[in-house]
Amino acid sequence: MSQLLDLLNELKHNGVVVLPECITNEELVKMQKSFQSQLERPAFNSWTGYTQTDRKRLMVDQLLTLDRCFCKLPLMPLINNLIVEYLGKDICLQEAKGWQSLPFKDNFHPLHRDEWYCTEYYQSKSIPRSLKLGCYLDDVESGAFAFVAGSHRHQYQGQVGELYHQQTEDYELTKVVGKAGTLFLFDPECLHQQSFPNLTARNALFYHFFSPSIVLSKNFTQWGRFQRLLIESSFLSGLNHQQLAFLGCSRQPCNDIPDIQHFLSLTKPLNIAVRSLNEAHYLFEKIKARLFRT
Repeated sequence: MSQLLDLLNELKHNGVVVLPECITNEELVKMQKSFQSQLERPAFNSWTGYTQTDRKRLMVDQLLTLDRCFCKLPLMPLINNLIVEYLGKDICLQEAKGWQSLPFKDNFHPLHRDEWYCTEYYQSKSIPRSLKLGCYLDDVESGAFAFVAGSHRHQYQGQVGELYHQQTEDYELTKVVGKAGTLFLFDPECLHQQSFPNLTARNALFYHFFSPSIVLSKNFTQWGRFQRLLIESSFLSGLNHQQLAFLGCSRQPCNDIPDIQHFLSLTKPLNIAVRSLNEAHYLFEKIKARLFRT
């Protein structure tokens, strides 16, 4: 109990807390292999894999469909209790994704507060809170998660996004370096970034927890940044009601039709290009089958 209180107090004071070792080596290896398998190919049409969200990161979405270990991680008692104590009992997991960060030397991912809730709706209200759980799948010495300690401690909105705090040298940064399996919780209202330079490609996981009642930003929902959470049903066997609720299984179903705004003017040309590639792939496989048959 004292460990929980100490970690909770550090999280409230700094906005970030590094957790004690929670993952076994066997679990870590399973997660590393499952994650790496998705980086072998880009996601395209019905092929699973990674998506390239920007020029220096490859994203693997929907971790809870890959391996049961990804489901077990947020359910670990220490992690679960810290999140509930910080945010309240109606909190559940909303996102589970990871990135491979490619090497870079510049300030590619500048300091920012995450833009996820509707700033207009909460203009005159206390800002909603969320927590993210980070997990390194590789040893991290360069390109580590970095934050400005205590920068989350305000009741009303700060400036969100990467346009407002780009001068890293203006702030005193704390970096979270560590071995593969390092876990940390952070409040995304805390100023944070991936530090630079990043000398080697590294894989990391991020889980996002917040209340289903929070009004989300249109930039968060309409630009493909927020996807409805998917879970492989077999991973849920043996879980109790509280654990299922924490993974989001007790949420009311959402009837909103996803409204993705990416490249609306290019929709028709892109559809034609994708269908042409599909036809080319089908033709290639047909020719290959005939050649091997003979």
